[in-house]
Amino acid sequence: MITHEFETDLRLKDYIQSYWYYRIGTNSVKHFDIFPDGHFCLVINLKKGRIVDKRLTGIWTNTASISYFEDEEVLGICFHPFAIGSIFKFNINSLLDDSKYITSLSEFNLNEKLLINNLKNPKSLVNYLNQQFLKFTENIEPDKRLKKCFKLIDESDGTFTVDKISKTVGLSSRQLNRLVTEMIGMGIKEYSKIIRLKRSLVQIKQGHSFYQHYYDQPHFIRELKKYTGTKPSDLDLNNNDRFIQYYYFA
Repeated sequence: MITHEFETDLRLKDYIQSYWYYRIGTNSVKHFDIFPDGHFCLVINLKKGRIVDKRLTGIWTNTASISYFEDEEVLGICFHPFAIGSIFKFNINSLLDDSKYITSLSEFNLNEKLLINNLKNPKSLVNYLNQQFLKFTENIEPDKRLKKCFKLIDESDGTFTVDKISKTVGLSSRQLNRLVTEMIGMGIKEYSKIIRLKRSLVQIKQGHSFYQHYYDQPHFIRELKKYTGTKPSDLDLNNNDRFIQYYYFA
């Protein structure tokens, strides 16, 4: 299996986490468990140089199990929630733990033929994606309150309380929760828990304590079981590509 993760243009860092690509080898089938990570994605599947599926996923609160088959290619664009309501004028609240088929990539400013042609060269692919998504940032006026909200969650590894975030942002907890829920389908507390777990899994991969962001080990185990259905003893993030987010991309 061939895998790549590409960083975006720095001007897109508030909106896009990364681009990723993988290709399944001949006579091969791969099964992956995708853990909640606080992002929504545009996922494009190709076979024999043709796009066979394109989907927009929402944010997940549980593990999504997926399988890919021989010679299949997958391109993903992983977005931060702040992309909603800023570069994109749609919400994903109805896509919580779900996805929908996209009839055309034009709403993402992408041309299918150009996208396929650029897949042959990683540098050209990244340049093309950056160029197209940067067009969304022209003449936009993003909500600075929401930008600050998600920045605080990210910088605190999901440990700040809703009250602390709302006071820093300058909105009541109820107002801020309503805005976030309308955007992504969950409130600040739930989203923060997902970010905290994601950061803890990165710590595990790096060989650190796996509950440093929790009250104690049992607290971490409960949260891990809730969001992934997995026990700590089953996690082998460095040696099992079933956990593709951490095996390849963390």
